[in-house]
Amino acid sequence: MPDYISSIISDLPQLLASGGYWVLSIIVLLEGLPIIGSFFPGHIAIISAGFLVKIGVLNLTLVLLVTIIMTTMGDVLGFLIGRRYGYSFLHKFGKYIFLKEEHIEKAKRIIDRHTGKAIILGKFSPITRPLIPFIVGANGTHIKKFWTYNIIGSILWVVSSVAIGYIFGAGYHVVAGSIGRFVFVATVLAVLIIWGYRLVNTRFHVFRKYELFVLGLNLISLWALAKTIQDSFSSNSFIANFDISINLFVSKNITPFLSNLGLFISTAGSTKVTIALGLIIGIAFLLKKKYRRSAVMIFSILASSASLVLMKGIFLRTRPENAFQILHDASFPSGHAGMAAAFFVALAYVFTPQIRSWVKRELFIVACVIAIILIGLSRIVLSVHWPSDVLAGWSLGVFLATGSILLIRFLSGFLTGINKKEN
Repeated sequence: MPDYISSIISDLPQLLASGGYWVLSIIVLLEGLPIIGSFFPGHIAIISAGFLVKIGVLNLTLVLLVTIIMTTMGDVLGFLIGRRYGYSFLHKFGKYIFLKEEHIEKAKRIIDRHTGKAIILGKFSPITRPLIPFIVGANGTHIKKFWTYNIIGSILWVVSSVAIGYIFGAGYHVVAGSIGRFVFVATVLAVLIIWGYRLVNTRFHVFRKYELFVLGLNLISLWALAKTIQDSFSSNSFIANFDISINLFVSKNITPFLSNLGLFISTAGSTKVTIALGLIIGIAFLLKKKYRRSAVMIFSILASSASLVLMKGIFLRTRPENAFQILHDASFPSGHAGMAAAFFVALAYVFTPQIRSWVKRELFIVACVIAIILIGLSRIVLSVHWPSDVLAGWSLGVFLATGSILLIRFLSGFLTGINKKEN
């Protein structure tokens, strides 16, 4: 399994080069369609393509041709759908993207007065991009007029988006050289997460105030994971020296009592135990029709277990030679720490709202945190992991659990909003 994963990672640039154009084509084509286009991140895809052009993965000419042609064709399809079905289509299905009647009327007035400007400038907004072609078609605009302005808008939008990604790629080596590639990638991902959170909440109003704390944990754990990966595999870094120092200290000073205690905690908090408990709790919530809590628990467990296997296969780090147990799988990151973090973060999220007593609620959260810490430390006590393995496991588990919470909250809030509109 690890060899298979490593071969995929090593061939990733070739996979991106061969399949990237197809993925890019599908995303920008579908984004031009009404309703479903709102769920396809065409702008991000084109900016990413510009970045990949700069670092030599994709070809600039092909990227420009593919994106201009496919976004133009997607808009034409949206135009034809609008001409065929008219505004009744939006009135019937607009509720799925929380499209209000006043928004449709406002768009109609803008198109009546400034058709050309609306077609061109509508490309630059993620909200209007999948709607303007449809509304223009429903409004009875001649297709020749639409073709002209649509091509102009597509070219301007694609070129500017590719340019943003290209400029971003130009600074990649400079910035990544000073802060590290993993931290750089994490920073970009954090910006996208914040942007997505703000866009979703502005548009759908699904997140609660306390979930800003969840977002904060998500971003902190992402940074910690990137920093741990970067420093762990540097030849001369604080965390690399810290790993060796702690490992030597534990091997010299560990007592039989502590080693037995570590073994007990490690066995009780093994990946098999946390995965089994997580799935059982998730299924129990599912049977009780607590779908959001069930989804948070199950998705946190499955995403974390899959990610841990993937990362072990990528990094293939050997375990400490003085381990109290002989284990043959890769060391980085710690599976015990990762699954414990994912399980107990999800556990705290799904059960805390049910605890009415403020004191009991806080004690429960503290107990979850202590469990995460003890399970991770038990792996260091047994010398089966380097400390950085445990730090990376904790970070990965928290990142995926909090990410699952935000994702499920969005989906549940989105579906709840649709049901309210239907009723």
